[in-house]
Amino acid sequence: ETVLSNLKLEGSSGKALRQCIAAVRRGGIVSVPGVYAGFIHGFLFGDAFDKGLTFKMGQTHVHAYLPDLLKLIEQGHLKPEEIVTHHMPLEEAARGYEIFEKRQEDCRKIILVPGMTSAQATV
Repeated sequence: ETVLSNLKLEGSSGKALRQCIAAVRRGGIVSVPGVYAGFIHGFLFGDAFDKGLTFKMGQTHVHAYLPDLLKLIEQGHLKPEEIVTHHMPLEEAARGYEIFEKRQEDCRKIILVPGMTSAQATV
């Protein structure tokens, strides 16, 4: 898989998708949000078929939901600060991904801000 990924012959290793197929019950639903492009190596189609799984996937249509979400935030019904734990300069993205991946600093969600200085960052 690593060789195929490095050669850009596949878009994802498919590890998360394989874990979902293995974990979901027979007749269950596998939801795939986000972006998957290109080939996925090792997609267990036979296992998914045998379990009778349903796949629901696609990108979120952000622009369709944005006005309602912003209104809920303005009215105080949604509080992004309960989810966002870090604001960091765009230049510190690699560090942000690392602390998120390693679950350090109670990190839940990071907003990367172009032009922000390290002194302005909030953790």
